[in-house]
Amino acid sequence: MHLQGVPNEIMCKVFPTTLKGPARVWFSKIPPSTVSSFEELSKLFVNSFIKGQRHKHSLSSLLTIEQGDNESLQSFITRFIREALTVDEMDDKLLLATFHNGVNSDLFIHKLYEQEPQTMAELVHSAQSFMNTEDVIIAKKIKKA
Repeated sequence: MHLQGVPNEIMCKVFPTTLKGPARVWFSKIPPSTVSSFEELSKLFVNSFIKGQRHKHSLSSLLTIEQGDNESLQSFITRFIREALTVDEMDDKLLLATFHNGVNSDLFIHKLYEQEPQTMAELVHSAQSFMNTEDVIIAKKIKKA
């Protein structure tokens, strides 16, 4: 549009028609008459989306993450770690505590208390070992059946 010399006003009017999802929601929250040029609108957009800035959460937000009744341990760990990466104050001890709070696998919890991991890396390694053992037990049961 710049190359074709489209006026500022038209670019501002057309811009929202190109937006979807979170970008459209973001645009709808801009108060009317607060943006005076397309250049200003562009800078607002870049500051909100293009820089790769992600909304950071507090550690307490991890306390709301719980393993679902039918959710696999693998799925829960993946979801927990994805959310943990959005937390500003990453501390392994606190992350481990919030993980313990959310996990529902009784056998895995028992394993965690037998060999208590000191870091999230140790916890993920322990979980992988646990899931591999579970897979072998399930395979043996299927073979016997």
